[in-house]
Amino acid sequence: MRTHIKKKIIGFFVLLILAVSVIAVNIWQKNKDSVIATSLSKKADISVDTNLLSYNGENYRRKSYVKAILVLGIDSTVDMHYIQDAGSGGQADSIGLIAWDTNSDKLNIVIIPRDTMADIPVTDLNGNIMGSTLQHITLAFAFGDGNEISSDFMKESVSKLFDGLNIDNYFAMNTSAIEKINDAVGGVDVVIPYDGMQSIDKSFIKGDTVTLKGNMAEKFLRFRDTSKDFSAMERIEAHKEYLRAYQQKLKQFKGDSIIVDILNDIEPYSYTDMQKDIILKLGACAISDDDFNEEKIYVLEGENKKTELYDEFYVDHDKAMNKIIDLFYTKE
Repeated sequence: MRTHIKKKIIGFFVLLILAVSVIAVNIWQKNKDSVIATSLSKKADISVDTNLLSYNGENYRRKSYVKAILVLGIDSTVDMHYIQDAGSGGQADSIGLIAWDTNSDKLNIVIIPRDTMADIPVTDLNGNIMGSTLQHITLAFAFGDGNEISSDFMKESVSKLFDGLNIDNYFAMNTSAIEKINDAVGGVDVVIPYDGMQSIDKSFIKGDTVTLKGNMAEKFLRFRDTSKDFSAMERIEAHKEYLRAYQQKLKQFKGDSIIVDILNDIEPYSYTDMQKDIILKLGACAISDDDFNEEKIYVLEGENKKTELYDEFYVDHDKAMNKIIDLFYTKE
């Protein structure tokens, strides 16, 4: 079977189908507040104080010292500071939720598969939020403006997925940032996680350790055999391996200078609502966290379903919420 690297705009046909009932356009700035308002899930009871959660008969309070940082990898190469037309800003090809314990400076990451079926925002012709529809969560970013509104759409969708969990901040970056981030630390040593990757680079043989430099990093992170069902799920193994290996390499650097250099290099290809000092603190945490390993990376569990055209992933809600409660809440 022929293998190939996924093209920049994946699933655009999905956007066309969805656009039959609702047209995605740039959202007016005056509607920003309504864009980020989260509709709460029926499966949880959330009080007006979003720090409180009632789930399965138990009451929980949000840990104020654990921050929820949404990290997005966007399949686009354009300058992310330019406003894009709906459908042109790319999709959220990789989605991670960082649980940053600011007391202990420890990190956990929840990986959300791109094909996760979730409620995503929909708008009318004037950009007003009309409600939500069940679709691949990756599309929530595509229906916005390619930066702020797209990221707010993703925050809302992830919040709904986890029964109203408040997302503190987001950091989005696109594929143009990959090589710069990778080469800033002198390349990254990874173990090739599965068969088939040698089709894009002859050195990518399962089980071998390879030093990723230049465009090799993008090849490693973006490759999937689209002739196979659920190839995006398999690719998560490569993402987990890269996260582990990158953190190990990052630990060799001391101080904030490496983080500052990376932020400067990727500035056109990233967008965030985080203040620079907070990013530096998070980066310092990533450097100093000696406990970070594969066990700290949790991939949502659930069921893969194949439709006539696309792969779909349905999250096991109870398992997801057990993890979210463990990371972000404490029992009352």
